[in-house]
Amino acid sequence: MAPRSARSSSTPAILLAALSLTALLPAPSLAQGLLPDLVRERTEREWAVKLEKLETTLQGHMRTHGIDMWLILSRENDPDPALRLFGDHWTTWAGHRNAWVFFDPGGDAPLERVVLGTHVRGHILPFFPDTPGSGHGYGEEGLAPHLQEYVQARDPRTIAINRSRTVTMADGLSLEGYRYLVEALGETFEERFVSAEPLLIDYVAHRTPAELEISIEASWITWNILKRAFSNEVLTPGATTNEDVYWWILQEVEDQGLELNFSPSVTIHRQGATRSFGVHEDEVIQPGDMLHVDFGVQLMGIGTDQQKQIYVLRPGETEPPPGIRALFAQSVRMADIIAEELKPGVEGRVVKARAEKRGAGEGIDNLVYSHAQGSWVHDAGAWAISDWPERYGNHPREPVRPTEFWSVEFSVRGAIPEWGGQMLGMGREEDGWVGADDTFQWMSGPQREVWVVRSDVGGSAPPR
Repeated sequence: MAPRSARSSSTPAILLAALSLTALLPAPSLAQGLLPDLVRERTEREWAVKLEKLETTLQGHMRTHGIDMWLILSRENDPDPALRLFGDHWTTWAGHRNAWVFFDPGGDAPLERVVLGTHVRGHILPFFPDTPGSGHGYGEEGLAPHLQEYVQARDPRTIAINRSRTVTMADGLSLEGYRYLVEALGETFEERFVSAEPLLIDYVAHRTPAELEISIEASWITWNILKRAFSNEVLTPGATTNEDVYWWILQEVEDQGLELNFSPSVTIHRQGATRSFGVHEDEVIQPGDMLHVDFGVQLMGIGTDQQKQIYVLRPGETEPPPGIRALFAQSVRMADIIAEELKPGVEGRVVKARAEKRGAGEGIDNLVYSHAQGSWVHDAGAWAISDWPERYGNHPREPVRPTEFWSVEFSVRGAIPEWGGQMLGMGREEDGWVGADDTFQWMSGPQREVWVVRSDVGGSAPPR
């Protein structure tokens, strides 16, 4: 079934319209004196959304995977990546040596959530309400006796620890940390250790309606930043460089109180050039150039990942040359093909193979490398990418999950007649999610036509 507009039972169309409109309004800035309140509002919302997910889903996921206890060990300057799922990633300090523990007593009993360690900040306690005392739980004796007492008293049959050969966000336990656990708990409990990998992936990939609202909001914000960056508000052909646009985007991220999911890249493809001009080359953008950007933000713990295609009109042109429009139309079709293949239960590598075959069958020279996204740029679940274990781990063999957030990332390639048959590659990337009814939904856009920049209009905002 062809992908539909971004709509689901948990996210009404009126909400999506409001979020997209909000993203198009002027962003609050530090100069307006609004940013501190905005930062607090967003941070507290992030805590609330993550706490709701923890309280409503984690125990069920643990039971699905037969896990009695999930034990996360972390140290100062070496935080476990999974901790960002329980609080936030910039005010949650890992402590000197802390154990963050989830224990399922079974039956109708609620999940027990405890921190054994030091420096547990107040906003973390709702995530771990069973923490004894103030959370500053040991001195010279160290963590080990407290951890041993806690685990022995509960006698879990299985203990999930964050060790994984192939999924990085489930591999936060160092070798020293593993040895410490064995010394503290003994060989009897070591025999009960299992990898937390499947638990963590399911917990991350099954998204809540509140997470979806944040992701859609972040996606529209990203779209709007790029739409402005590649317009005559910012860009004056013959004067502005790709580096100028790069720094404008970074400043806009700061002005809007956002964080980078990853730093933007602004690439120039030019007729007659033997190569493209990439990041930090400071090349002046000229009429007739084809521009590409890859960029994403972090908003309240949820990331975006988008790539857009932009053409700089030559004097007298009102649209890109037919060859560029035709190649872009192939990219639009390719995006829809990938979205149609993103079905729950299908392995990522199978999505890639099916989509590439269908595209090739329609005469599209394509390469698919889409992936789950959200908590990390390349997220914990399935990736529609080559099955290369040493490079991509187990992600290509993971199944697509319902409600999972996705980055539909791919490229198409073709000859441009107006450029003397010169080959041009177009990288594309759009945010979306897997709907509960098996149809893929777009979060913003997607880009359905090449964006254009005029050459006869100067930018009103100087490059930053």
